[in-house]
Amino acid sequence: GEIVTVPAEKGDPRYLTNTPGVAERDPAWSPDGKTIAYFSDASGEYELVLAPQDGKGAKKTHKLKGNGFYYGPVWSRDSKKIAYQDNSFSLYVIDVDSGKATRVAEPQYGFPQGPTYSSWSPDSKWLAYAMNTPAQISRVWLYSVEKDKSFPVTDGLAEAVEPVFDASGKYLYFLGSTDTGMSKHSFMQSSGDSRTPRWSIHLAVLKKDLPSPFLRETD
Repeated sequence: GEIVTVPAEKGDPRYLTNTPGVAERDPAWSPDGKTIAYFSDASGEYELVLAPQDGKGAKKTHKLKGNGFYYGPVWSRDSKKIAYQDNSFSLYVIDVDSGKATRVAEPQYGFPQGPTYSSWSPDSKWLAYAMNTPAQISRVWLYSVEKDKSFPVTDGLAEAVEPVFDASGKYLYFLGSTDTGMSKHSFMQSSGDSRTPRWSIHLAVLKKDLPSPFLRETD
């Protein structure tokens, strides 16, 4: 797996790697447009590589805290942190400059019930993710980088997945469903009889003094 960037309009594809004997994967472009992050096993174990997008200059490599294989790098909006997962479905945040990695959340109730679909707030201080409860109901959480602590957004009584911050940082969007039921219990025969769950888009207001955008207007 070589890492290649492709121009939107003019020019040629640019190869950032030329290593036939090395597996490189999951490239992610930093928001400031300067760096490509990807995972490489060039050292014998997977590490995080930060490469200049123009192919010039030295690459920076960080040894990772976690288990074996790594997936889904997601840059913070300020291009200073990256969220990623390992093959135990634990979620981590790594500081790009120092290489310090912090485990945000890990699966507690079986495989593969770990956190999924991380999204950074516009100020890069919060990370949103979803993770299953003991009842295998997905719940949305917000992780504070400053406090190194996660806070629940949804109550865990209905399925809530794929949280995403809006551009202003005032709201958090996510998908919700109240009829996932047995469709999540993949080892039970009842899951084969379940209907496709119905989903709707939900919005959470993140500040107490901010009114809901759906309030009815009246004179």
